[in-house]
Amino acid sequence: MGSAAVPASGWRRWSRPLHSVRVRITLTAVVVTAAAVASAGLLLVRSVEDAQIQQLRDDVDHNLDVIAARLQAGASPEEAVRAIQETPTFGIIRIVDEDGRILTIEVAGVGGSLSVHARATRETPPDAMPGPGPALDPAAAADRLGAIASNGDVLAARLETITRRVMTPDGTLTVTADAPVDQMARGVDALRQALLIGLPVLIVVVAVLVWFLVGRALRPVDAIRAEVDGITGSTMHRRVPEPPTRDEIGRLAHTMNAMLGRLDDAATRQRQFVSDASHELRSPVAALRTGLEVARRSPDRADWPTVADTALAEEARLEALLDDLLLLAAQDENGALDAPPATDVDLVAVAQAEAGRPRRVAVRVDVSAAADRLEVPGDADQLARAVGNLVDNAARYATASVRVELSAADGAARLTVDDDGPGIAPAERERIFGRFTRLDDSRARVRGGTGLGLAVARSIVTRHHGLVWAEDSPAGGARFVVELPTRRQPPPSEAAGPSEAAGPSEAARRGPEHAIPRANPT
Repeated sequence: MGSAAVPASGWRRWSRPLHSVRVRITLTAVVVTAAAVASAGLLLVRSVEDAQIQQLRDDVDHNLDVIAARLQAGASPEEAVRAIQETPTFGIIRIVDEDGRILTIEVAGVGGSLSVHARATRETPPDAMPGPGPALDPAAAADRLGAIASNGDVLAARLETITRRVMTPDGTLTVTADAPVDQMARGVDALRQALLIGLPVLIVVVAVLVWFLVGRALRPVDAIRAEVDGITGSTMHRRVPEPPTRDEIGRLAHTMNAMLGRLDDAATRQRQFVSDASHELRSPVAALRTGLEVARRSPDRADWPTVADTALAEEARLEALLDDLLLLAAQDENGALDAPPATDVDLVAVAQAEAGRPRRVAVRVDVSAAADRLEVPGDADQLARAVGNLVDNAARYATASVRVELSAADGAARLTVDDDGPGIAPAERERIFGRFTRLDDSRARVRGGTGLGLAVARSIVTRHHGLVWAEDSPAGGARFVVELPTRRQPPPSEAAGPSEAAGPSEAARRGPEHAIPRANPT
């Protein structure tokens, strides 16, 4: 029978812990630590083994040097081997003459408890003797080796063999040293056993520490997640807890709170905008409906041309309001610096055309000698709308006249609109550019307008990389100043900064109270 397949739900249940960052980091740390520690352990064992083998070879070479020096000086093989008898390095020393006869076979380091690979007896075949070469006198060699190893049986060992030929007064002798490596191997085995026990313990300790530290580090993230999970459209005033640390999690919490603040402000502005828009739209609709219902109840006595004129006036007002709302909504969606297609627009012709429209007060246009034809890059319809809104606002509150003046300076076109009305208090000069803002709610609606004209004007001027602000007028009322660059500005991503894209430097010299921010504050 084949093994049953694991259901998808079962696999999801088993793989669910892997979705935890804490589990994944801990597993990664364990795997990396295990690989690193295992590699380090193998390198350590190999290094210790190589170092001990090299040390053993050096010791054997030293013993052979001593024996060779004695033999060259004329000492007998027994005397030469006896010079290293008390050396701490264990080894089997054999000296063979040119005819292959074993002259002597001794064990260096007899003060220790070590012995040779196999007990030599008279019956030991010549080729079973330790070391290379045939044993020409096996009986004598066996007697000698048996006497040396008479204190106990011999331990099995792997031999490290080094051979050297020595010129002596009696001829050429071959000295062979066989050093067993079993003692060294026991030390390496002990080290290996210690690593096999210690490394898993180390890995477990690392896993526990990583699990604890990651859990502690991610605790603020859980708090942030729980708080964000409870935030809804009606509770956007809530904020996530910010840890006291300045690490990535602290910056994340700070960024999320800043984002929530922006969303809260945007939601507040949207609710206010919808409320104000619905209120403003209700008025012309109600007036239009009232006039039509009254005329319908008395169709014989109704002055239908007057009713039609009233309906058309309310419809025009409603259409203008909708246009303003659509423009501001498009600005909110696309951004304040999303500039319109730029063509050369004669600002003087735009101002004269807007001043020529019928209003309740006279509008005079003055153009300086240097600004007979003042061209700025932009959209002619939008600039005409901005200038018309400023002139309409001035004419709405002017007592007798409105004056529009155009000039050029410092690479910018300057347009001022002055009226002789009541003026604007310094504390209110920024607020008037907000949407649906009226400084005096007791004014009649016919005079007060919808409260969107200045907001639309500022939006258009800002999109043309210009500035607009309010100040005192020499005529005693209010003055609105517009400055637009006469050269095309680079896109926002290429602009050097707000101060350079803002146009002339005079606006900056006037102080921050006159500089309108790039983004629409409403």
